[in-house]
Amino acid sequence: MKYFLSFITTVLCSLTLFAQTDIDQARAALEQGKYDDAITTIQKILSSDSRNVEAHYYLGEAYRLKGDLGNAQKELENTLDYDDEYEPAIVSMIKVYGKEKEWDKAQDMFDQAAKYHKKSTLAPLALAQSYLESDSLDKAAVYFSKVKELDENNIDAYVGLSEVYARQNVIVLAVMNLETATKIDSTNPGLWYKLATAILKNRSLNAMQIREVTDALQKSIDLDSTNYRAIFDAANIFYRIDRPEFYRRAAEFFKKYVALKKDNPEAWEKYGISAYKANAFTDAIPALEQAISMGVKNYELKPMLANSYYYTKEYQKAIDAFNGFPADSLGRDEYYKMGVSAFKLDDTSKAIAYYEKANAQDTVTNIAAGDLAYIYVGQRNYPRALAEYQKLLEKDPDNLVALFYAGYSSYVLEQYAPAEKYFAKFVALKPTNIQGRNLLAQVLIQLDKREEATKECNAIISLADSAMKADPKKESIHKNEILGAYRSLALIEYKEKNYKGYSKAIEYLVKAIEYEPKKKPNEALHLFLAQMYAISIGNKEILADEARDLKNKACTEYKFVLKINPRNATAKKELGSLNCN
Repeated sequence: MKYFLSFITTVLCSLTLFAQTDIDQARAALEQGKYDDAITTIQKILSSDSRNVEAHYYLGEAYRLKGDLGNAQKELENTLDYDDEYEPAIVSMIKVYGKEKEWDKAQDMFDQAAKYHKKSTLAPLALAQSYLESDSLDKAAVYFSKVKELDENNIDAYVGLSEVYARQNVIVLAVMNLETATKIDSTNPGLWYKLATAILKNRSLNAMQIREVTDALQKSIDLDSTNYRAIFDAANIFYRIDRPEFYRRAAEFFKKYVALKKDNPEAWEKYGISAYKANAFTDAIPALEQAISMGVKNYELKPMLANSYYYTKEYQKAIDAFNGFPADSLGRDEYYKMGVSAFKLDDTSKAIAYYEKANAQDTVTNIAAGDLAYIYVGQRNYPRALAEYQKLLEKDPDNLVALFYAGYSSYVLEQYAPAEKYFAKFVALKPTNIQGRNLLAQVLIQLDKREEATKECNAIISLADSAMKADPKKESIHKNEILGAYRSLALIEYKEKNYKGYSKAIEYLVKAIEYEPKKKPNEALHLFLAQMYAISIGNKEILADEARDLKNKACTEYKFVLKINPRNATAKKELGSLNCN
């Protein structure tokens, strides 16, 4: 089609006024892909002028574009019978023979063109494109190179060579040729788009290549902001990169696209997903709603929509959306979000029910328990919290969530005896729950129940150590649990108020420090240890050398505390009282 457009002006100048009108009609029909209409119009011309070279050529072109290669060859041969130097017909014949894979005949046509039109790029370009279409890449490269030799600014040559190299997976050369093409014509949006897609064929993109892709795409869109196909393709490219930072760009382009074309379900789907993955939940909601309403079959959309409602604080819509899922598809996170939503809507009993279900989905970490406690504690309305949990326990004495938080509320209100009762029962029902055992240990310490508290702390250490070995990914969590248990054991021994207790407390604190993060030492833990060293110095049963050693250790720990926090007033005061050098 490119060639009949290139020569249209020359053809029109040789026609009569009547024939020219028919040629205009044929050209318009060809441009619109109405090949049969063009054929009818041109045959009308030939009926009154059978030797019209241009008419025979256009008729051959119409047949070729329609895919009727037999008639195309016949009419193009007629053209060359009347004028064997007629270049457009020679070029079209090369394309016909290329389609039929009659390469010897295509080569003959090329040689004929070279004889009459030595400096023209049309014939080598046609042969190169024919070889490329048949995937004869080496030969295509030869003829695209010939075109470039004849015209170093021929964009089609660089685009063709880029395609050859891309198919050969030589991406560097493919990109280089397209970069040259964009330098020749920097205002062609299609070239910038091709450059971006060529760079994307790299198996892995470095930061510079990603920047080059985004720059090329942006230039393509800037040059033609109304080309919805280019916008859609650009959006898809950002979408396919599948990296969080590019989903926002994808969403921006999909948003532009759906403003131009509202009836594309795929665009709404990808717009919603991109906005969701870019955390642009406000934009994600209408896009996801539209995609679902258009019948898009993607199981991810409804969960994304439900989560978007949640993140935008449309809590009732979130609950309704989650409740619309099959019961067996709801997991820990869904129930957790439903619990938060219900509480935000002041529906406490539903919130607790959802949190219970969340905990039932995760019997190891009880993820919802901490958040439920945070909500109630955040209100600082502990009597109300305790009353609500007691109501639940009246209906279900073994309700784990209610037992836990009834104990916690009692603990905060310093009602240690009922707190012990709640936590003891919780631990009896859930013996592997470290958090429950830890709170029970704290309550027992407050009640001065030394043996029971020690037992709970040792159980925590054992459970956390086993859990850490079973799941190394959660090592930091379990180390912190062990650290806390050793610190509690030290507190138990300290409360004995004797040298033996202080020594044992030091032993536990040293063990606790083994489990603290090296990059973030625990200020309170080291201050406790320093105080244990300091308080042990005055014991009359120890020798002078032992006292000096304890003093040195105390000084070292106090200094370490001040290194962690130079404003620690207690450490400053007690360090000064020791007269450390």
